[in-house]
Amino acid sequence: MGEEPTTARAARIEVGQRSVRALANHLQGEHLPRRPDWDCLTCDPSTPWPCDPARVRLAETYEEHDNRIGLSMYMGSLLHAALEEMPDTPANELHERFVAWTR
Repeated sequence: MGEEPTTARAARIEVGQRSVRALANHLQGEHLPRRPDWDCLTCDPSTPWPCDPARVRLAETYEEHDNRIGLSMYMGSLLHAALEEMPDTPANELHERFVAWTR
């Protein structure tokens, strides 16, 4: 296991990276993001991730456990990873893209 994060920002980054590593499992290897631009690897190259198929699969994964809050938290951790990799994209746009659809 790695070193313990020493700041809140470092902790968010670490959680985001763990969430990114879990994506392949959640999405069964399809509709993964191309990073650092966060476009879908499966859909048209300019399709922002999460694309519709990724959203459906993620929702189904969390729906099995009736865990909409967990889905929102997971997508929030991915949002932190995207914020690090796309610092020029407004945070509110990324929030809409990553988290708002989970309501």
